[in-house]
Amino acid sequence: MSNPLRKAMFTVLVIGTLLVAQAAHAATVPDFTLPLLDGKSVALKDFRGKPVLVNFFHSK
Repeated sequence: MSNPLRKAMFTVLVIGTLLVAQAAHAATVPDFTLPLLDGKSVALKDFRGKPVLVNFFHSK
């Protein structure tokens, strides 16, 4: 792996780590419920005290 590529990957890793640390101290989010594919639903409150990442994926 080339040195410039290694530096770029390290920079991305550091920035990503800082963003995650900042998000950990973010304001609380209101509770919400999302439907699952099997017809059940999951609520944010079910994960209280655990880190949660919500990824809203969209494609054309």
